[in-house]
Amino acid sequence: MKKILPIVLMLVLSKTVIAQNNVQIVSDSLDSLIPNSVSKKSHLKPIVIDPHPFILPIAKASVRGSYPVELSFNKTTHIVFPSKIKDFDAGSDVVIATVPEAVLNVLRVKSDVKGFVEETNMTVLTEDGGLYSFLVRYNENPAVFNINISNNIVADYEATKALGIGAGSNSSPNTYVLAEGNYLEEALKVSSQKVIDKKNFIRHVGAKKDNFEALVKGLYLDNNNVLFMKLQLKNKSYMPYNIDFIKVFVRDKNYVKRMAVQEEEIKTLMSYPITPDQLNGYSDIDKVISFPYYTLADGKILEIEVYEKAGGRHVKFQLDNQTLLQVKNL
Repeated sequence: MKKILPIVLMLVLSKTVIAQNNVQIVSDSLDSLIPNSVSKKSHLKPIVIDPHPFILPIAKASVRGSYPVELSFNKTTHIVFPSKIKDFDAGSDVVIATVPEAVLNVLRVKSDVKGFVEETNMTVLTEDGGLYSFLVRYNENPAVFNINISNNIVADYEATKALGIGAGSNSSPNTYVLAEGNYLEEALKVSSQKVIDKKNFIRHVGAKKDNFEALVKGLYLDNNNVLFMKLQLKNKSYMPYNIDFIKVFVRDKNYVKRMAVQEEEIKTLMSYPITPDQLNGYSDIDKVISFPYYTLADGKILEIEVYEKAGGRHVKFQLDNQTLLQVKNL
């Protein structure tokens, strides 16, 4: 009786590559476009598309987030922006928008088609250089009809920070210096919020008067030569303290009383947060003032003045070059 031996057929395939129209079919690639669970159960080979060698990657820090908006055919949505609207564009003609002549920072937007299905987008450019992107979907009864973008700045910062994109990432915020020499209000707010979140590192610089205290807690400089000064304001009495204004001057370090003093006021770009400007009894707040920075000349100091509205608890203090050199990069 003949012994029948089992026949085992082993097929050893080395890496099989079929090139067609710049598409490679690779059997053992780790970068498969087909999920592992599918490739194990199927005879199909994973497909990998070679990247173009001259395509630049889009970094997370350069990505600008978008706002979700639902539009209706029968209802109008109003969106309020920090400054005048200069340009509007929609990805589809299903979106219609107008800007009131009397209020140029308000966008009225609605759907021109009832029940459109596909998602579209719209973009708004504002006078201060802001760019706002929206993803638009249809909803016959939207939950939100009025949106104030200015009140969303802090939430934008927190969200982008968590996602690692745009101004919320570890990279510098989007540039906000325009050709005209203006500054974007939104970017100043984002940078100021970042300064508030940072740890204090300056001590014993400031002034106090009648149970009110103003102390410098941090100095930060960004890539556009804007200085952000973090102030801690403390009201140590039951009497509320209403902030009238905070001013910055460059003055002579040494001068004789009753002698004319040369001084130059530096216009602050922003005092953040804009509100509140009242300190209730035994309370404190952190304020960030931002202004263009330049090195002080010999014999000059930087003087900060905090004035109380309809009151006399005014304080002023000086910063010399030695203190300014403690500035950190933002």
